[in-house]
Amino acid sequence: MKTTKRGTRRAGLVAVALSCLTITGCGGDRDDGTQVEDPVPTTVEISPESATLTSINATQGFTAVVRDQNGRAMPNASVSWSSSDAAVFSVNGSGSNATVTAAANGTGMLTATSGQASGTASVEVGQTPAKLEMVSGDEQEAVRGTALAERLVVRIEDQGGTAIEGVAVTFLPDEGHGSVSETMVETDADGMASTEWTLGIDSRMQSLVAFSGDATARFSATATADPPIPDLVLSSLSFSRSEATIYETVEIEAVITNGGDGTGPATFPVRVTVEGQSVESVDVEALQPGGSTTLTLAVGPFAEGRYQMALAVDPDGEIEEWDENNNSGAGLIVVVGQQVISLGESLELSSASAGQIMLFRVEIDEASDEALNAELSGGDGDADLFVHFADRPDNQYRYGCVSLAPATDEQCQVVPTRKGVYHVAVHAFSAFGPTTLTVTVGGKPVEDYNIDLVFVDGGTTAQDDIVREAFERWESVIAKGASDIDFSATPSPPCGPGSSVATDIVDDLRIYVTIDSIDGAGGSGGNSVAESSICLLRAYGTTPRIWEETITGYIHLDEHDVGQMEPDVLRSVVLHEMAHVLGFDPVVWDVHGHLKDPSLPRNPEADTHFGGYLSIAAFDAAGGTGYEGAKVPVENGAVLGSSDSHWRQSVFGDELMTPSITGTSQPLSLITIELLADLGYGVDLSQAESFSLSDVGSAGTAMPRGPVIDLSNDMGQGPIGLYDMKTGNVRIIYGSR
Repeated sequence: MKTTKRGTRRAGLVAVALSCLTITGCGGDRDDGTQVEDPVPTTVEISPESATLTSINATQGFTAVVRDQNGRAMPNASVSWSSSDAAVFSVNGSGSNATVTAAANGTGMLTATSGQASGTASVEVGQTPAKLEMVSGDEQEAVRGTALAERLVVRIEDQGGTAIEGVAVTFLPDEGHGSVSETMVETDADGMASTEWTLGIDSRMQSLVAFSGDATARFSATATADPPIPDLVLSSLSFSRSEATIYETVEIEAVITNGGDGTGPATFPVRVTVEGQSVESVDVEALQPGGSTTLTLAVGPFAEGRYQMALAVDPDGEIEEWDENNNSGAGLIVVVGQQVISLGESLELSSASAGQIMLFRVEIDEASDEALNAELSGGDGDADLFVHFADRPDNQYRYGCVSLAPATDEQCQVVPTRKGVYHVAVHAFSAFGPTTLTVTVGGKPVEDYNIDLVFVDGGTTAQDDIVREAFERWESVIAKGASDIDFSATPSPPCGPGSSVATDIVDDLRIYVTIDSIDGAGGSGGNSVAESSICLLRAYGTTPRIWEETITGYIHLDEHDVGQMEPDVLRSVVLHEMAHVLGFDPVVWDVHGHLKDPSLPRNPEADTHFGGYLSIAAFDAAGGTGYEGAKVPVENGAVLGSSDSHWRQSVFGDELMTPSITGTSQPLSLITIELLADLGYGVDLSQAESFSLSDVGSAGTAMPRGPVIDLSNDMGQGPIGLYDMKTGNVRIIYGSR
């Protein structure tokens, strides 16, 4: 009996347990005996509450949170998703997350359901123009004043590339470029809008913009005339200087193009006026459509004053053109006084205020190997002195000689004295006077030019002696010393491999020489026989960039190549590298305005040349008067290492500064020496070695002869710095090049 009772009770408990497993929402008892209510989905919250999709097939993610009757989240609750209008958007849901995809413009509701509970979010699909594409009608041609044969057609698309219907597109020709049949057009079911464009009559090249919101497209068209007519356009106008003296002419450069479809008469007139009065007129040969010409005219000199200077093409409007309003240009020229001073004459000067500049002119009838001396003496205050040969620079700190002593006792010497015009400027650093200005030739000592040679790592005794001999050769070429630089307060930067900073006075140039391994024996195929670079230059301020003589530089020679060179060849290599340190360098040429039409980095067809006045004269004197290219020709072809930094080998042959050392001798020509004079060095012209372009083919046919030492990779890539002569500050301007 006891056993039977136990079995009956257990069976009852099992039945109750099974009933709870099969009936959802079965409660339970708390510890205090009260009934516990099971969770039931009561609310559904959707995030975000609304979304706007701006393109067809755009998507938006949504998340649903289900809560029970007590506000508790039910993360495992089953959720189903639905769209109120599948034509507007579809929905793909997985549990509490869903993705909506836009199908068409419109508005609908997104519903998430869990049990008897549900929540909604609004979804709007409204395409927004993102791209306006030209379909057809661009770049047509028609007679001016007539409609183009083909309508202009555009297509509006949303971000996803789907066409948009019913969007307003505006077609707007540029001013004077005609009209359209319909200015505002709504896109059709394919997203297309179109209009007809009738060209204007005053412009050859015409344009029209189509836009909708921020999406735009620009159409262009070419108008023709019947019969064809020209459109003479003054494309650019420039003056050689904005300030001239009463003795100087002003050179005008004008670029004239024909933007029309006809040539017009055989010639057309061009007139220059000053303050409305004609001062120069020329006839120019007719230009073909699309053609251009560069016209250079010199006018003046003029009395002191301010002048409006203008140039006009077809000034009387006698030629029928497309546009009569693009034929002229003008600029303001200021003419200042300049006093002539004779050799030996003394002038007493006083300034009215700081900043005043007084200009003088000295005319030399006979050249001399001795120096031209300009001196200021006596008086109070601080006057600075500047002297320059040939064309007067636009800034006094660009003059060939600059004297900035902190008083009125100043001296400028220019070597040699050349036949022609010298310009002297006196600048009042502070008010000064009275002081006396005199200009003489000869009779005064000129400071020698000194090159301080520092062997960081030398070679053999014989090799070092050849290096010293080359240095002495350049000391004889440079005829005047430069300003001493004291680095005792602020050390100079290191210069070249293994060098240390300078903490003493540099007079006038210091070159660090290293003879060790660069890349082994060679000199071709990318190997380096030698490398050199400027490290530090004298400079005056930063704007405009005004650079003068080198202060420090380095030469690095490969010991393997040096050991295989004949003494004369090694001497030429060192002379070549020293010239780079002195300023035979495209970075320096560019600052001086002498590097013309460079070929690097990507202009291999350029006719690269050095445009210094003295160098060109020396080139002509060496037989280059008949040379047909630009002068003085520099190696071109956009070849890194040789281009833009050496004389052109095909023209100069064996001359010292070509990219290869060739032949039995490598003359240091007058052209190379005058290049340094163009950079501001005083030079001894008698030190030039015999050289003739006729010996190597001035037409550009010279070929290297004999053994070749390739120096095309000899330009160092290290930093270049400037020492400011006014402040003593040192500033690195090229970290590498």
